[in-house]
Amino acid sequence: MSSRRVSNMSIRRGPRINFLVSLVLGFTLTTWSPFHLGPSETDRLHHRKRCQPLLEDTELPVTVNPPSLIFVGVVTTAEFVSTRAVAVNRTWAKTIPGRVTFFSGESSVTPAAKWNLPVVSLTGVDDSYPPMKKFYIMLKYMYDNHIDDYEWFMRADDDAYIKGDRLATFLRSINGTGRHFIGQGALGRPADRGRLHLADGENFCMGGTGMIFSRETLKSIGPHIRYCLQQDLWSHWDDVEVSRCVLKFAGVRCTWAHETEELFYQNYDGNLSYTDNLHTPELWKAITLHPFKQVPHMYRVHSYLQTRLIAEKSHQTLTQLREIRDMNKLLQGRNWTAIHGSFDHKGNRLGVHPDLMKLGATSAEDVIPWKMFEYSLYTHNNSPKGRITKLLRAAIDEVVLQAMQYLKSDSEEKKQKIVLEKVMHGYSRVTSPYGVDYLLNLRLRYHSYTSSFKPRSARRNVYLTQVFGGIQFIEDELLMGEEETRLTHGRDHNEHPPSTRESARWDSLSGTPSDTVHFILPLSGRLEIFSRFMETFEKNFIVPAESVALSVVLFRSRKNDTSEKIESALDEFRNKHPSNDIRLIRGVGDFRRAMALNLGASQYPGNALLFFVDVDMYVSRDFLLRCRRNSLLGSRVYYPSVFSQYNPDFFSRDRRKQNNKFTIDKETGRFNDFGFGMVCLYNSDLQRVGGMNSSIVGWGHEDLDLLMKIYPSNITVFRAPDTGLVHIYHPAKCDKALDHQKYQMCLGSKSEKYGSNVQLAEHLQRVRDAKNMSNRSIEGTIKEAREADPPRKKRQRHDLVLRK
Repeated sequence: MSSRRVSNMSIRRGPRINFLVSLVLGFTLTTWSPFHLGPSETDRLHHRKRCQPLLEDTELPVTVNPPSLIFVGVVTTAEFVSTRAVAVNRTWAKTIPGRVTFFSGESSVTPAAKWNLPVVSLTGVDDSYPPMKKFYIMLKYMYDNHIDDYEWFMRADDDAYIKGDRLATFLRSINGTGRHFIGQGALGRPADRGRLHLADGENFCMGGTGMIFSRETLKSIGPHIRYCLQQDLWSHWDDVEVSRCVLKFAGVRCTWAHETEELFYQNYDGNLSYTDNLHTPELWKAITLHPFKQVPHMYRVHSYLQTRLIAEKSHQTLTQLREIRDMNKLLQGRNWTAIHGSFDHKGNRLGVHPDLMKLGATSAEDVIPWKMFEYSLYTHNNSPKGRITKLLRAAIDEVVLQAMQYLKSDSEEKKQKIVLEKVMHGYSRVTSPYGVDYLLNLRLRYHSYTSSFKPRSARRNVYLTQVFGGIQFIEDELLMGEEETRLTHGRDHNEHPPSTRESARWDSLSGTPSDTVHFILPLSGRLEIFSRFMETFEKNFIVPAESVALSVVLFRSRKNDTSEKIESALDEFRNKHPSNDIRLIRGVGDFRRAMALNLGASQYPGNALLFFVDVDMYVSRDFLLRCRRNSLLGSRVYYPSVFSQYNPDFFSRDRRKQNNKFTIDKETGRFNDFGFGMVCLYNSDLQRVGGMNSSIVGWGHEDLDLLMKIYPSNITVFRAPDTGLVHIYHPAKCDKALDHQKYQMCLGSKSEKYGSNVQLAEHLQRVRDAKNMSNRSIEGTIKEAREADPPRKKRQRHDLVLRK
């Protein structure tokens, strides 16, 4: 009996007879058949491979290679082949468990050699929109060429993003042998519903977010594609007409479930889609994301999702390390901790379980304080209350999102749905070398799937730890070359200028260490402070022969003008150092810091490195190196955070600090987080963003105006505290003639310069103690007067003392 007859035989008897006959036939064929069983035509369609006999009278059973999971056809045009299609091929196409092919009109030239794109140019099809004919011919191509090669078939647009891993998990959870038509079901816009000619209860799958066909569904509509395209069109929307064709010949509608809106996600922000915060539940849950009208946005989302994938893999590794540590502890007995401490087999702390008590403090200095956050950030340091920065907000949002993922996974087993209502408050701290600890107080709303009770709200505390990863060593040629040079010559790299070859290597990362730093100093009056600045400038830069230049932009002051004396002092300085570039520029009219900086910048070429400085600043020599290396022509500017001194009256009793007035600690001053007046940047970058706003009169707000111009450009802002810049204390005077905003800024700056919170509290306590002592002295005087004088005279003395 041939294999064809065995495979096609239909035995219509009872179950017992069927079982006995099948057993006898199977035993006979696999044991005694002396010849090879040849595959039938049906077997070939299902990819059955012939097995060569290993022994003369023995054969292996026929095996079947399962088809690949999915074939994805991406609809594109000749206009977007080199942009969107390339982006798709470089990002999510690599994650698809199957094949991705791009379909375009016949006018498209396949750039296979340049972009390595699998593009099919469909004959007789143009790139018009909606892509009705292109969509149908693409389905016909899938049916004719790959119907038995894949279990699922998908249509996607070139401005959509598909998560290959999520798609594979989703499809493998469905029985693909039936007829399925999957996507986000829709009825159309209210204005178009009558024009779509949909019957009552009939929907369609939205094409932008993706449409998935099972193999049986495509088999059902494949022979009728020409009919659907030529004789059964009721509208001009391709997704509506294909859904109508599927319903007519396959008998299935698009999935009609609320969950598909989350799995096949449509963003309705247009060109602004996926440009804001990516730490959103929609981005986490979705299988497909649509639309990406700008190609960089797709790369941005892909980079974010790859980081999330790395984080998930790292968490799996972390879980395995903890399990290994726990098993080692069990296998080696109770003395494991005493022998190995809290380190695992890799010599780090990755295997330690999250624990609030993992740090044992032996003194008050070992206690790591927590930071509290609500709408603001509350800390224990000298600035107890501050705004939550954008970066901190993004970190908190990501932590809350992860916490909700864990809570939702636990609630699904209990047939509940959890929705986050609000983050009431939270705490965070950095625990080296473990990671970042978070304590979150969340208000949640619970919905029960098995109960008719109304949703209830409850508050829940969540503890999470973001664990630091293992140490990674990266060989950097630039840094290694610098370190090797220092070790070879046995000297500090900062003591001797680098060679020409070393300087050239720095050009790719930052400014050249030998670049001339051009100081621009706006000035109006303040002769004594200017003399102090020039003394420091001479000592730190002129005498050591640093490559610097100075332009003093001088305005006349209305009261007690000292411009002539300043000019005389500057002329004397230039005569003393004739080889140095020292310039005087006279400003006209009232003092304007923005105008002064523009005048100073106009004296130098576009590749000149500028440093905007104020006269009451102390600038150290080592600051020049950071100014040069943190500024990069055309791409980066350096905004140092200046150390601002407190009023010396608060710490003048400390003799150690009297000997060094530039001591930097929490008692002598603070780094000004909101001051942006000092900046290192190249002149061409300043002109590129439009320069300073010369219409701003006086001091204030011109620095923020420049910063707001730099942020939208492609220039990166490098911001860091710099110990080489100290703002020397001087009493601030706020003119009430200033506009309200500048006057309030001046008052805020003035109040911050008095002293730290601790010093102000101690000063207030001393004032209160002095007042209490004065009150006790008055009470004692009154008591003595009452005891010594007659009643009438007592009252008179009492009145006298009170008046005093």
